[in-house]
Amino acid sequence: MRAHTLLRSFPEVDAENTAVTGISWGGYTTCLVASLDDRFKAAVPVYGCGFLHEGESVQKPSIDKLGERKAAWVKEYDPGSLLPRCHVPILFVNGTNDIHYVLDSYMKSYAVVPGEKQMRIQVKMPHGHQPGWAAPEIGFFIDSKCRAGKALPIPGDPVTKEGKVEVICKTVTELKSAAMNYTTDKGPRSKRKWTTAPATISGDVVTASMPPANANTWFISITDERGAMVTTPVQFKSQE
Repeated sequence: MRAHTLLRSFPEVDAENTAVTGISWGGYTTCLVASLDDRFKAAVPVYGCGFLHEGESVQKPSIDKLGERKAAWVKEYDPGSLLPRCHVPILFVNGTNDIHYVLDSYMKSYAVVPGEKQMRIQVKMPHGHQPGWAAPEIGFFIDSKCRAGKALPIPGDPVTKEGKVEVICKTVTELKSAAMNYTTDKGPRSKRKWTTAPATISGDVVTASMPPANANTWFISITDERGAMVTTPVQFKSQE
């Protein structure tokens, strides 16, 4: 936050149009600073999220070792405790099988944000700096908030109708493709196999077949003419 204040003081910086993004632990830090510093116009945490003391994150054992200090640490330093204060427009970017920031914790983090929020979940997105900064949606999202760029498509909530899932998507760009992504596997989320089935687009309406009855986790991805992909929130049929 002090670095942000310093940057905003530079004459070559447009102080009223700044954004923050980070990868992995940098994404974790992005969640924290976006919750505390509302001077940013956009935030994009890549992988990083909160609720690391729950679920399957590889960070959990270290947090558990805090013992009687654990609750205080979670309150002060876990993004899950601070994201309920986030009103900076935020785009969450992650993969389905990330071992550090697992989908369960990711969706809990997304759910507690009261402000404007979007999501981009990629099936089996690798964890690393190169795949983390490769997503074009990061730039599109920030440009739409800071430089009058075209916004990413905004999917509505999935609605089930007669064995189909329908999503109405608010968009200023042409939608080019969509898919239903689901897994029927159990066990650690980082090891589950995913299936992707094409969905259909008619104007701003995306229609997909319901995943199989034994699917426990699913979401719809939508890609526009720029190759920018967004997704609906991840749906959990069960916590298996």
